[in-house]
Amino acid sequence: MTTPVRSLLQTTTLVAAPLLAALVIGGVAHADEKDDKARAQKLFVEGRKAIEAGDKANGCAKMRESMGLFAVANTLFNVAQCDEGEGKIAAALEHWERGLALIETQDPRAKVAKERIGALAPRVPRLRIVVPIGQPVSAVVVDGTEFAPSSLSAPLHVEPGEHVIVVRAEGRPDRKHELTLAEKERTEFVATPAAPSAAGAPPPAVVPTASASASATEIVPPPPPPPSSSSFRRTAGFVIGGVGVAGLLAAGVTGGVLASRDATIQAACEETGDKKQTCTQSAMDLINGSGPLFVANGIAWGVGAVGVGLGLALVITAPSGKAKDEAQSTAIVPFFVPGGGGASISGRF
Repeated sequence: MTTPVRSLLQTTTLVAAPLLAALVIGGVAHADEKDDKARAQKLFVEGRKAIEAGDKANGCAKMRESMGLFAVANTLFNVAQCDEGEGKIAAALEHWERGLALIETQDPRAKVAKERIGALAPRVPRLRIVVPIGQPVSAVVVDGTEFAPSSLSAPLHVEPGEHVIVVRAEGRPDRKHELTLAEKERTEFVATPAAPSAAGAPPPAVVPTASASASATEIVPPPPPPPSSSSFRRTAGFVIGGVGVAGLLAAGVTGGVLASRDATIQAACEETGDKKQTCTQSAMDLINGSGPLFVANGIAWGVGAVGVGLGLALVITAPSGKAKDEAQSTAIVPFFVPGGGGASISGRF
């Protein structure tokens, strides 16, 4: 026999389960996004300190790692300066342009970015790759980066120096070309495949490549090490988890009271021959008085389940280290790079 109290308890379970799953999954995803931003900010601050201390190699490495996690204009501008210092003018041009696209035109950094773009753009070599109509070219590999023929309509910005181009076609060996480009050079390369392999010949060797879009000019750095623990997040996780445990205890107490009432009601109610249920007045009083207990039980289950789930998620995903919450600020200072000088974008993330 199903009593009103038992029916209410079943309804509570059906409603609370999907709500708990949505809250826990959403909380973990949001925590991951915040972890990336916090680590990127920490790396940016460490990178600036290393560069200002004269350790440009370590500082630039941290800047690039920060950019790979969460790119903002200041990070892109600092990486562009690192690129220029290393003679990577094509990569520098791309990062100046990306950073400029993220700020307002009246931002004081915009003037510096436009000056550097104007100085670099004429110097960067352009390589236009043409795939003749009717040629069975499946891919063109430029310095290890693979491009589909359909993505080669615009010239590629490449670094000055030596480059290796590999033309691929189904059923044919790779055809390799080498060329050297100087600053300001504009070159068009016609991609034609090698002749088909002779019958019985061994399969052609495949040159390892990395796929990328036509605008890519740098190798994506490897993923950073996992974030370390945070005492604040762990503490918050334990506190929220403790609230959840208290909620579960309260749910257990109110659930026990409701279960006791349900047993009493079942003993005081019986089904008649026409399948109608008759109860004594005391049983009806218990049924009518169970409403507030049901509400309290439902709230306790919700608080308990969400608190334990979210607290566990915070403890598990807690990063290590104490990334300082630095307020954003910028400064423009003079700097010099091969082939000229300009102003440096410095400041906080």
